[in-house]
Amino acid sequence: MPIKLELIEEGHILWFQIDGTWTSTEIADAKEKTQRVYREAQHTIHALVDLRHAQVNVPLLMASRQVIGGELLPNAGQIAIIGVSRMLRMVAEPILRMADSTGSVIFFGTIEEAKAYLKQLIMQGG
Repeated sequence: MPIKLELIEEGHILWFQIDGTWTSTEIADAKEKTQRVYREAQHTIHALVDLRHAQVNVPLLMASRQVIGGELLPNAGQIAIIGVSRMLRMVAEPILRMADSTGSVIFFGTIEEAKAYLKQLIMQGG
């Protein structure tokens, strides 16, 4: 299975672990699960999108936009993305920012940096 969703940090972070590429069915399933998690939450949930093992390309980023974009998710916080090369970030940032006009999409070099940032937000009450 190329995508795994897991709540970590006592339910404050939804970790998207992505391997390979997605099919349209997997995109629809991930979007439905994501929406359900955010709707049922009683607090802010941040997203950690882990693309380290994915075949990162423009179609995958467009698919990611479909999962995190569209209607605003209740209880949505920051979106931390790891595993995207600097070159692809230049293409990815405008695509993903279209999905989220609030500026909550941030790229990190390592999972440790991303988790530390999100944990700091959680500690601040967000």
